[in-house]
Amino acid sequence: MIPLHLDPAAGVTLQEQVYDQVRAAILARTLPPGAALHSTRELARTLKVSRNTIVLAFERLAKEGYLVMRPGAGTFVCEVLPEACVGLSGSPNPEASSPSPRRPEPTVVHPPVLLRAAPLRMVQTGPTRMQVDFWYGSANSRNFPIREWRQLLLENLSRASGNLSGYGPPEGAIELRRAIASHVSANRAIPAEPDQIIITAGAQEGFNLISRLFVQPGVKIAIEDPCYAGAAHVFSSFGGALVPVPVDAQGLCTEYLAGCGASLAYVTPSHQFPTGVTMSFGRRRELLAWARSSGAYVVEDDYDSDFRYDGAPLAALAGLDANTSVIYLGTFSKSVGAGIRTGYMVVPKQLVGPVRQAKSLANYGHPWLDQIVLADFIDQGRFARHVRRIRQTYSEARQALVESLNSHFGPTRISGADAGMHVMWTLPDHLPPVREVARIAADAGVGIYTLEAAGAHEIVPFRYPRAVVLGYAALTPEAIRKGIARLASALSREGVDLSPRFVRQRPSVLAAPGPQR
Repeated sequence: MIPLHLDPAAGVTLQEQVYDQVRAAILARTLPPGAALHSTRELARTLKVSRNTIVLAFERLAKEGYLVMRPGAGTFVCEVLPEACVGLSGSPNPEASSPSPRRPEPTVVHPPVLLRAAPLRMVQTGPTRMQVDFWYGSANSRNFPIREWRQLLLENLSRASGNLSGYGPPEGAIELRRAIASHVSANRAIPAEPDQIIITAGAQEGFNLISRLFVQPGVKIAIEDPCYAGAAHVFSSFGGALVPVPVDAQGLCTEYLAGCGASLAYVTPSHQFPTGVTMSFGRRRELLAWARSSGAYVVEDDYDSDFRYDGAPLAALAGLDANTSVIYLGTFSKSVGAGIRTGYMVVPKQLVGPVRQAKSLANYGHPWLDQIVLADFIDQGRFARHVRRIRQTYSEARQALVESLNSHFGPTRISGADAGMHVMWTLPDHLPPVREVARIAADAGVGIYTLEAAGAHEIVPFRYPRAVVLGYAALTPEAIRKGIARLASALSREGVDLSPRFVRQRPSVLAAPGPQR
């Protein structure tokens, strides 16, 4: 409906008001060229005026070239307006022979934007020309349990009743919170009660809730270096001061925590991002001891712990801690699908009230139907069967990747191959710098990623100057073998000798002083 506001006491006829307002809407492109107008009968009934008032105004607009009336079809805005033809500005006087000078618009001073945030790359948005893409965050879409999901969706839709039209609790549906509490107790040794579960739209919302509670300018946060950029950027956006703690083959180097002054520590102990290493049991105990002695909270991001291939998984920090100092973040993005946008927090009992309050300020909960379907999927044992099935698929893909790298590049330095959905490959010294290798790969239609491109954040640069991240979960073993073979062939065409015994240097490709990436 055209936004017309007629005032009988305005001292101007209603016909003139209709004409002026429709013409102004056309010139402002509120009514764009080609737009269809409502019928004169409908407008007259809505505005409670004589239909003849609307008809006469429209006829005048048509004569002046603003509207076109098509019998049997309706009234439309002209594709080419008279001002566009004669160079007039939209003066309110249609008979003016020359445009009146425009007054400069006054400068409006708005409040400054207070957000302090670096851009975050949420998903793979790179070139689509990649024939084989080792993007780390992609799951295999063929593994989504579409038939079971559809069945549960229809079953729950039939009993939805008022759940689809009413608000649910911001912390999440109790059915899903009960299911998750049972899941983490059985699989991650976390003795959680349903009240301690907070449903989130993935881990990213969890970072924001934690920051709302604990982070303000100057608050120190101990964080793995390198780490997941999504967490680092959220903490920084609230003014947090990031304290980098290096990572080695046993995970977070806990000796650096003493005296650091941090009130939070962010870790990915099951499969450190991006290195892929698993935090040792000894380091876990040291981290928890530091948290208890300093009064700090540990944020445990357990983003892909469902996939472990070699050996039994270590107990979650939240399980070892007995729910006093650890805020646990889990997600179904990697195990079921990122499209369902469902994650969860397991919080210590003393934080249940504050986190719920913060959550209620962020949003009024999540779609009821999605939560109930996921709850049933877990309760009926379907989730456990689904994870076992895709764990085998991912294990085969991982094996193909490791074998292909060893076959084409000799014994390789790979970390993180015993769990998760990605590995970190440290390039052999006889290969070009990582950015050059990534460029050569991209030119050959193969996507491999430097730490920065893969969504990692380095506070102290060049800890891993020759590392690339390779995701394998979305690829078949055949595609993986093809991709690594294409990479090797592309490097050979660039004059790189793939033999680890010697390197045929080409200054334009290989020789450069100082650290290279």
